[in-house]
Amino acid sequence: MAEHAPQAAQHFDEANRFVIENYAAARPFASFLPGIAGTDGIPLWVFYVNRGQAIAAFGTRDKDHAIMEYQPANKAYQQTPYVGFRTFLTVNGTPYEPFSPLTAPTAVGAMAMGMNELELSESSAEHGLTTTVTYFTLPHENFAGLARQVTLTNTSAEPLDIEALDGLPVIIPAGVNNEVAKQMARTVEAWMEVFRLETHAPIFRVRASVGDTAEVETMQGGNFALASLEQGGKLTALPAFVDPVVVFGANSSLSAPAGLAEGGIAELLAKRQITVGRTPSALFGGAFTLAPGESVTIHSVYGHTERDAFVDGVRERLHTPRYLADKRAQGTALATDLTDVIATTTSNPLFDAYARQTFLDNVMRGGWPLTFGHGERPNVYHVYSRKHGDLERDYNAYLLAAEPYSQGNGNFRDVNQNRRSDVWFNPAVGDFNARAFVSFIQADGYNPLVIEGSTFTLSRERRNAVRELAAKPEALDSLLGGSFTPGAVMRYLAENDAELTVTAEQFLDALMSVATQHLEARFGEGHWADHWTYNLDLIESFLGLYPDREDSLLFEPDSVPFFESPVTLQPRSARYVLFQGKAHQFNAVVEDHEREEAMRERPRDRNWLRTQHGVGKVYRTSVFAKLVILALNKFTTLDPSGMAVEMEGGRPGWYDALNGLPGVFGSTMPETFELQRLIRFLRKAIATKVSASDADAGEEFPVEVATLLEAVLGHLAEWDKAGDDFRYWDAVATSREWYQATVRLGIDGAHKELTFAQLDNALGKFEAKVDRGIGRALEMNGGIPPTYFMHQVDAYNEVIGRDGKPVVDAKGRPTIQPTAFTPVVLPLFLEGPVRAFKTLGGVEDARDLHERVKGSALFDAKLQMYKVNASIADLPPDIGRAQAFPAGWLENESIWLHMEYKYLLELLRSGLYAEFFQEIQTTMVPFLDPAIYGRSPLENSSFIVSSAHPDPSLHGAGFVARLSGSTAEFLSIWVLMMAGEKPFAVVDGELVLELKPALPADFFTEAGEVTFTFLGHTQVTYVNPGRVDTFAPGVEVTRTELFTGETSTVIEGGVIGAPHAAAVRAGAVDRIKVTF
Repeated sequence: MAEHAPQAAQHFDEANRFVIENYAAARPFASFLPGIAGTDGIPLWVFYVNRGQAIAAFGTRDKDHAIMEYQPANKAYQQTPYVGFRTFLTVNGTPYEPFSPLTAPTAVGAMAMGMNELELSESSAEHGLTTTVTYFTLPHENFAGLARQVTLTNTSAEPLDIEALDGLPVIIPAGVNNEVAKQMARTVEAWMEVFRLETHAPIFRVRASVGDTAEVETMQGGNFALASLEQGGKLTALPAFVDPVVVFGANSSLSAPAGLAEGGIAELLAKRQITVGRTPSALFGGAFTLAPGESVTIHSVYGHTERDAFVDGVRERLHTPRYLADKRAQGTALATDLTDVIATTTSNPLFDAYARQTFLDNVMRGGWPLTFGHGERPNVYHVYSRKHGDLERDYNAYLLAAEPYSQGNGNFRDVNQNRRSDVWFNPAVGDFNARAFVSFIQADGYNPLVIEGSTFTLSRERRNAVRELAAKPEALDSLLGGSFTPGAVMRYLAENDAELTVTAEQFLDALMSVATQHLEARFGEGHWADHWTYNLDLIESFLGLYPDREDSLLFEPDSVPFFESPVTLQPRSARYVLFQGKAHQFNAVVEDHEREEAMRERPRDRNWLRTQHGVGKVYRTSVFAKLVILALNKFTTLDPSGMAVEMEGGRPGWYDALNGLPGVFGSTMPETFELQRLIRFLRKAIATKVSASDADAGEEFPVEVATLLEAVLGHLAEWDKAGDDFRYWDAVATSREWYQATVRLGIDGAHKELTFAQLDNALGKFEAKVDRGIGRALEMNGGIPPTYFMHQVDAYNEVIGRDGKPVVDAKGRPTIQPTAFTPVVLPLFLEGPVRAFKTLGGVEDARDLHERVKGSALFDAKLQMYKVNASIADLPPDIGRAQAFPAGWLENESIWLHMEYKYLLELLRSGLYAEFFQEIQTTMVPFLDPAIYGRSPLENSSFIVSSAHPDPSLHGAGFVARLSGSTAEFLSIWVLMMAGEKPFAVVDGELVLELKPALPADFFTEAGEVTFTFLGHTQVTYVNPGRVDTFAPGVEVTRTELFTGETSTVIEGGVIGAPHAAAVRAGAVDRIKVTF
C-alpha cells in the first residue's frame, strides 16, 4: 500500500482562499460555511464536501429543518454528486454536466475555500466552456438563504448554443423532519406540495403537519428557491422545474435529465408539472447563445421563509443588479470584522490567517459576547454559537436559532473552554463567564450538561422607562410582560408597530441594559468527572486581565446560586452490582420524580437550589464559598487508594470514549491535579484576604456543608492515626452520601460561619492528603503522571434483604458491598501529564516531564506528534468504546488535537519556550503539509490519524472538521505568545501593565516587527531591530510609546503604570509601540 494516497495540488489564491486543484481526486473531507448572518440576520447551516458541486446539506435551525437533507459524511461523499446541486447542459447539442463524476477526465475542477464562501471551477477544453460556481449565505436579511452563482464562459473560438438546467434535483419541503426523511421518505410524499410555481419562485412545504396526532397544524411559508439569468447586463427570471418526472422521466437514479435530452427547455416548459404527492426538484432552466469570450451567470437563492409574501421581496432583490455581489461582500466583511480582534502580522502570513480562522471557529462553538449596558457587570449575550455538529459529528443535535441575535446550544465542557479567552478579546465581558459557570455547579459538585442560551425578563418597576420609548406603549406590553431574547425582541418589533421614538437597535440596547438575565441549562445525560475543572481556568483568565477585581469576584456575598437537576446520585448500595460474574458500578444517576415535581411547582427560577428544603428562596453565596464547597465535594470522592477522583457520576472525564470506565470503578488523576490546583488557589486567596482584613473574618456556609466538612476532618484524623485507606474511604463516602441525601430537595437555610484560619487549616489537610496520593500514583507509574485507574474488587459481600434474599437492582442484578480494592493503572494517556504541568514547581520540573513524555509511547516518532493515549489493546472491552476503535482512529491512540494543543499550551506556560517553538513545527496545523493533512491548513480537525493506524495512507490526515476544543487552546497560546500570561498586575495599590511576549526571532518580519490587536481594540507593534528571541536571557524592553489620537506618551522601559495601564484596558489607547 502506498505511504500516502495521491493528493491534488493545493495553494492559496490572491483572496487568501485555500485552493485544491482536481479536488474530486483528493481524499474526501467535509467542512462547512460558518452560519453567521450578522446580529440582524437569520443563519443557515451549510455543509460541504469535496465531491460533486460540494454542498452536501443545508437548512435552518437544526437537522429537522433541512432544505437539502442532512447525511453523515460517508453517505454525503457518495450522494452529493447525485442529489446535491447539479448543472445539466447541452452545448451545441452535446450533453455535458460540469463537476460530475461521470465527466470525462479532460475536465478538471478546483475548489477555493474562504472564511465565508466556497467557489468551484471547472474548465472543459472538449466543450470550450469554463464553469464557476460560488456559494455564500445571505447576511443581514429577515430570511435564511444560500446564494449560488453559476457562471458559464465560452473559452472556444466559436459561438456556443447552450440549454441549461441548474439547481437541486431533490429538495426537502418544510415540515419534513430528519427522522421522517430517513424512515418515511416514501409515505411523507403524500403530504408534499409545491406552491406558487407560476411566480418562478416556488415554495415547498407539507400541506399539514405530518404527526399522527389529534392536533393538526397547517404551515405558513416554507422552503423556497428562485433564479435569474444575467447576460449582457440584463437579468431575466428563470422558470422553475419542480416535477422530477418532467425532468428525469423514468430515470429515477437522477443520473441524467432525460427530458432535457429529448426536447430541450422549450419542450420541458410545455409539459404539465405535478406539484403534489412526490418529492420535488428545484431546478431552473434557460437557453442562450454565448459568443467567444462571453459569460452568463445564473443567480439563485435557496432558503426558508416564515411567510409566503417574503419570497416576493427576495425575488425583487435578486433582480436588482449587484444585490448578490453586495451580499457576498457583506459576508466577507462580517467574517473579517468579527476576527479583526485577533488581527496578527508576523513573518508568517499562514500563521496570521490561521489565527483569524481559529478565532472564527472558536466563536462558532463558544459564541461571540455582546454586552448590553455599562459598568463592571453588563448583561452579556453570546451570539453565533452552536453545538459542534456537522457531517462527521453525525451524533450531535446542533441548533442555530432561526432569529436575529442567533444563539445555539452547547455542552458545558465545550462552551466553558471556548469562552475562556472572551475577556481578552472583549474586556467588557468582565467576570460574566466565570460567575455563570460557577453558578452552574450544583451543591453536590456536578453540573448540567447542556448549556442553552440566556433569556431575559423585565421587572415591573423598570417597564415604564422602556415603554416611554414608544408612542404606542401598549403594543409592547405582551413583550415586556414575558420572557424574551434579543432576537425575539427584534422579531416582535418587526411584526408589531409600537411607533418607537428611537431605532429598534437603540430600543433593544435600552431594554437589555435594564433586563434581568436568566442562565438556562439542562441536565442532559449524565455527570462528567471533569466539567468542574474548567471553571478555575475561567477565573484565572479573568484575573490575568483584572487582578484588581479579585476580591469582588471571589468574596462578594450572595453573588452565585447553585444549579439543580431533576436527577439524583444513587448511594453505593444501589450502584455496586454483580454483572456477568464480576463486580461493577452502574445506576449512578437516576431520575428523581419527587425532585422534578418540586422544581416544576416553582413559579420561576425552577432550576436553582432553594432554602427551606426546596420551598424557600433561591440560595446564593460568594464565589469563594462555592469553590470551597466544590473542593470539599471533590475531596470526598478520592478513590479507595487516595490517588484519583472517582467517576461517581457514571460518566468519565474529558476522554469520553472510556464510557465503560465508571462501570469498572474507574478513577481519574487529571481531576486530582485540578483539585490540588484548586486547593492551592483557595489557600492563596485566603492569604491575600487575611492580609487585608480582620484575621478572625470568615465566610458563612450552609449547615449541611459545615457538618460534612467536620465529618471529613474527623475521618482524616482517624486516617492519620491508623492509615487504613479502605476504612477512611468508606467513612468519607458514607458522609458524602449523607450530605447528598440531605440537600437533595434543597438546603435548610441555616448557616455556620467558618473563619479563614479554620478554612485554611482544613484545606491544608486536604492538600497534604492529595499530595500524598499524587506521590503514590507517580511511583506506581514510573514517574510519568498516570491518567486513569480501574479498581479490581478483591472481596465483597452480597447485600441480603430483610426477607433473607439478595437485594437486586432494577435489572435483577445482585447488589454488593466491596470490602477490598486493588488499583490497576491504565496505559499512558496524554491528559495526565497535561494536567500535572499546571501543578509543577518550575521550568526544570516541566522540562523533566516533557522529556519523559517525549520518550514514552505517547510520542508518535513518525509524525513527531503526541498521541492521546498509548495502546489500549490489552485492556478489556468493558472500559469503553475506545477499545473497539482501530488504533489511530477517533479517540483510540490518535493525535487528538485538543489535548495535543493543551500539551503545547502547558509547554509555553511552563517557560519551555525553545521546546514549544520546536514542537509546533510538527504539531500545529498551519505548519503541517496540507497534502498529508488532507484539508486546509487554516482549519483544525478533531483528530489526526496517527502512525498506529493500519492504513499508512491515512497517517497525518485530519478528520472531523473545525469545531474542536483546540481553538480554545490556540487562543490561550496566542495570548501568551503576544502579551504574556498576566500582563496586568497590582503593584503598590496601582494597576500596571507589562507586555511580556514569547516570540521567536523568525516570527518577526524583515523589518523586525510583529503587530497584533490587544484586547480587541489596541494595536500593538513590537519593534525588534536585532530580530532576537524575546524570551532569550537579557532581552528587555527599552522603550514603550502610547498613542491616542494625536497625543503620544513615551515610557522608558516596559512597565506601563497608572493611569495609562487602566486606559489601555479600557480601550482609550489606540496604539502601543514596544521596542526591544
